[in-house]
Amino acid sequence: MKSEPKISPKNRESEPSVGFAPVPVVLFLIFGALFFAGQLYLDHYGGGFKAEVYQPYSSWKMVQDLQPKGAGDVLFAKGKKIFSDVGCVACHQANGMGVAGQFPPLAGSEWVLAPGPNRIIRIAQNGLEGPITVKGASWNLAMPSGLTANLSDEEFAALITFIRGNKEWGNSASAVTPEEVKAVRDQTKDRQTPWHAEELLAIPEK
Repeated sequence: MKSEPKISPKNRESEPSVGFAPVPVVLFLIFGALFFAGQLYLDHYGGGFKAEVYQPYSSWKMVQDLQPKGAGDVLFAKGKKIFSDVGCVACHQANGMGVAGQFPPLAGSEWVLAPGPNRIIRIAQNGLEGPITVKGASWNLAMPSGLTANLSDEEFAALITFIRGNKEWGNSASAVTPEEVKAVRDQTKDRQTPWHAEELLAIPEK
């Protein structure tokens, strides 16, 4: 019978063994850098994961900006800036919901979404004071006049077009033309005081 070969102490020390070793910090740094680079790539070239966005375009906004624009679209884009510039956003908020108990909503308002802009133009031009009902809620307003006094007819039309047609608010009323604004301004050029709801209700919507 053959005897088992003897293992020298030197060879015994070199046998593999199970243990733990720290992961090199540099691997975490490399992984973090690759992850960050990947996020930058997706942000720049991902196009918000919309199928309509592809090279050479890098964002949905870029694609939208290149689409043909109708007259209503141009007015809407211009009106969005005017809405902030003249201070409407401070009261009615960027989401069009207003402030509870103080400023009524423009989103879904029957005064905004009327078939025609006759009343809303008057309100924006001369202001509104006193009691009024908006979306079933009662308000007592003191909206000053003159907020749009320095706007041209085109700028005024752009503002009202933005308010009436802002789909982010759920509004989808028709665009307003500079001619419609001029017609109302000509009719009310001598008025210096804010409107009251009962006066406006006596004026045709279109």
